[in-house]
Amino acid sequence: MKKTILKISSILLAVFLVSTVFTSCEKEKDTIGIIKVVNSNGDPMSGVTVVLDQPNSSPGTDPISNLTQTKETDAIGRAEFVYKYEAILDVTVSKTSGNDTYEGSGIIRLLTGKTEQVTIEAVLVP
Repeated sequence: MKKTILKISSILLAVFLVSTVFTSCEKEKDTIGIIKVVNSNGDPMSGVTVVLDQPNSSPGTDPISNLTQTKETDAIGRAEFVYKYEAILDVTVSKTSGNDTYEGSGIIRLLTGKTEQVTIEAVLVP
């Protein structure tokens, strides 16, 4: 009887340990937002400043800290942002080249553990 209880206890302990090891090692996927910036011809624009920021919040609520991020687009016109939580963010893009200024804006909705991408057209400001 004692041997049977010992065997059952050992098996349950082993199952518990194995299930704990395999479930606790699972890493959460990053919440990623990719902004692609193009000109009016649809060509990618490099060196564009991209800002992701929280939309105007409701009165009486505080903005979430560390939500605003700024990056520059790479050679293929992309900027990648990583967040911990999902969010709806304003996207603003701008670039000055000589006497020309290009600007654009939009919104991105980030979903937990997923990669979302939006394309923003930067137009010449008159």
